[in-house]
Amino acid sequence: MERCNDKDLFIEPHPLEGTVLDIDTPCSQKAITSLPDNFQIRTKSDIKILQEYVAFNYTKGISLYRGHESRDYKIESTIIRHVKGTKKECSIEDILEAEKKGYKMFCSDVFEAEWLHNKSNKSDYTLFAMSIGRHLGLPCRLIDVTASLETAIWFAVMNPQFYNEDAEVVLIVLDKNDVLDTNQSPFKATKLSYAHEPFIADSLNELPLGEQRRFVQCGHFIWVNDKSLLNEEQVISDSAFHIERFTIPWYAKLSLDIELFRDVYSGCAYQSDIARIKRHIK
Repeated sequence: MERCNDKDLFIEPHPLEGTVLDIDTPCSQKAITSLPDNFQIRTKSDIKILQEYVAFNYTKGISLYRGHESRDYKIESTIIRHVKGTKKECSIEDILEAEKKGYKMFCSDVFEAEWLHNKSNKSDYTLFAMSIGRHLGLPCRLIDVTASLETAIWFAVMNPQFYNEDAEVVLIVLDKNDVLDTNQSPFKATKLSYAHEPFIADSLNELPLGEQRRFVQCGHFIWVNDKSLLNEEQVISDSAFHIERFTIPWYAKLSLDIELFRDVYSGCAYQSDIARIKRHIK
């Protein structure tokens, strides 16, 4: 398949058939069995080394990445952050009530029936709708991850407000056998779950405004079951085959931001609707 330039993807209209989205599928050119002591991501050369390391050591797993603007960030879903931000103390019941109420409002007030044209036959309806909601700003349990190291790094370095703080990229390797049957409604999850839910479209004209972010991220999500919602990071760490964190020093952020630029639409036609939903699920 032909690999196209990221920026070219956002010249509308652009047919998506036959293109390869920004997903790492590297073949290790050399056996990098370990990384140098105190390894950090500072340059494109460091990125190459890490890609080779992951390609050689975790070929049989599902290698996913998550970028954090600050090393103080936890792996935490937006519904947890939202409810914790509105209540000093919250229970799992509070979170579930807020999540389900917000999801129902999103489906009735925002979700467009014509978007189902782009739904894969194998996709669960609830997961499909919630995944779109997640990137339009809906608080929910879906946690964004990506199969592209470079994309994860860009999300970690893109915000100038955090240029004076070290960032990090989290490598999460899942055992394929552990997540074979988890592509279902997040409300029915029984364990750590994973789905690759790409938005299928003939051109970017068919994407809802705001979905360009998910087009770049390519629809990879992980989430936990109900009882684990207040302990997401620990459950993910315990359930993953391997998890590892890599620091991006603050002084390397600007140059990496420029080199790895992703053309992500910053606005959203549904901001007022999502804001109203957030107010109702406090």
